[in-house]
Amino acid sequence: MKAYNARITTQNIQNHFKNSGLTIEVFANILGVSKRWLEYIFSGNENYEFTPNTVQKACEFFITDFRKFTTELQTVPEDLREILRKKHMGNVEYNKVLSDPPSVPFIIDNILVKDNEFILSNGLELKFIKKIIWRYYPGLKLTNLSSDLQKSVSIEYWLHPTKKNTNLYRVK
Repeated sequence: MKAYNARITTQNIQNHFKNSGLTIEVFANILGVSKRWLEYIFSGNENYEFTPNTVQKACEFFITDFRKFTTELQTVPEDLREILRKKHMGNVEYNKVLSDPPSVPFIIDNILVKDNEFILSNGLELKFIKKIIWRYYPGLKLTNLSSDLQKSVSIEYWLHPTKKNTNLYRVK
C-alpha cells in the first residue's frame, strides 16, 4: 500500500479544481478554508498543506477515492464540471455553484479556445473576445479578462500594431 503524498494530493486537488470551473472563493468555501490559505497551498508555499479532513472534503466533492487521490496522480475527466453537476444534483449547495457560470479561466481554456470564431481569427481585441464569451454567458462580468487571457497557457498575445495599449489574442 502506498503512503500519503502531500505533493501528489495537492496536485490532484489543483488539477480537479482547475477543471471544475469554480472560482477559488467558492472552492475554499466548499473545503471550509480561507481563500488566502488555499492560494498559499496552490502557490507551492511549503508552510501550508492540506489536512486529512480538507482532503476528504475535496474527495467527496470530486467524487474520488481518498486513497488513490492521495497516493497517485489522477487523470481529470475533460467534462468534470458536467459530471459534478449530474452527481451533485441533489445537493442544493453544490448544485447552485455548479449551475452558476464557470470561472473566467475555465471559460478561456474550455470554451473560448474551442469557439470557431476565435480559432479562425488571426488575433482579436478584448472587446471582440468579450462578445464571444457573452454569447455563452450573457452579462458575465469580465473585469480581469485581459489578465486571465495572458495567464492562460492556451492563449498567445501581442501588442496591436496600430493601437496603443491594445493587445491581440489568439489560440496558441
